Amino acid sequence: MPHDAGARIARRLASGYTRECWVALCVRVVEGAAHETGDAITRTPDHYLAAAWAPAAHAPSRWPEAVVIGSPSASRTIETLLQHMPDDAMLFLAGLDDVDAALAANILLAADSNLEPYQREGIEAFIRAEQSRVERIIAARYSDRDAAFERFRDAVVGGGDPG
Repeated sequence: MPHDAGARIARRLASGYTRECWVALCVRVVEGAAHETGDAITRTPDHYLAAAWAPAAHAPSRWPEAVVIGSPSASRTIETLLQHMPDDAMLFLAGLDDVDAALAANILLAADSNLEPYQREGIEAFIRAEQSRVERIIAARYSDRDAAFERFRDAVVGGGDPG
């Protein structure tokens, strides 16, 4: 990526979140690889998904305004994303726990009919991995265990395991 492109992107990135910022995400969804195609080997680069959510007037939207795929770098993909946004839009780069990356990836699969089979496979694998990551977080953070109820039940039933 030329230096001026990097500078253009840097000018558009916010150092911290404000209500005026567009929230953006950029994640690798397809790892670079070598694919056998007949007698030849085709090498494909990393591919990144980038998505942007408009500044929230009242409450944040679940639905991104734009979703793109790009390669071979995250910077080039962000540059592609910026083409779909207002010229003065400032981006706050969010992480996977800040936005719904799997939703953005599903939108990309549904909306981009030009994806190659290896890209679709990579995006689908990213979605599965992201769903598994979220399931692990839910299992670790949330439970129906209620210590107060357990104390009440133990007092009423007599406590202890009957087995």
